[in-house]
Amino acid sequence: MAHGHSNRSIAARLVLGEETIKTHASSIYRKLGVADRGQAVAFALREGVFV
Repeated sequence: MAHGHSNRSIAARLVLGEETIKTHASSIYRKLGVADRGQAVAFALREGVFV
């Protein structure tokens, strides 16, 4: 996600369904208290998850 990959690309890399990725992404957004992918990535960068 932080590298700009689409749900389809992430699903292919992880050998999962695209809907599974959407479900997990939605769970991440909810837990982080953000509305979308961009906010989730910004949160992760701000918190030092990615260097």
